[in-house]
Amino acid sequence: MKRFRAYEFKISIFILIIASFIIPANIINNGTLIVYNFGFPCDYWSIYQVNEGSYQLFNNIFNGNRGMYINILGLFINLIVIYGLVMLLKKIYIRVIKTKNRL
Repeated sequence: MKRFRAYEFKISIFILIIASFIIPANIINNGTLIVYNFGFPCDYWSIYQVNEGSYQLFNNIFNGNRGMYINILGLFINLIVIYGLVMLLKKIYIRVIKTKNRL
């Protein structure tokens, strides 16, 4: 099994963090609590609120939340999926550069 490449893995972590702040939440109304789920492609961060808040992560962290839950398994699945996409894009880029240099 190949080791994770450090540079690509750091890029994956950066993309995961940025995507969490940019992509709006999935909202679930759970009786008295409203649950905001963040993460792409799997939800890994849940924020519980009594009153309706913003769809963005930054506002929900600091304004009126009742609790948070971070799913470590969902976080690692997101990292692996994004890492795979970064590696795929890197391979495609290398092939395009090689074919461009042949011409």
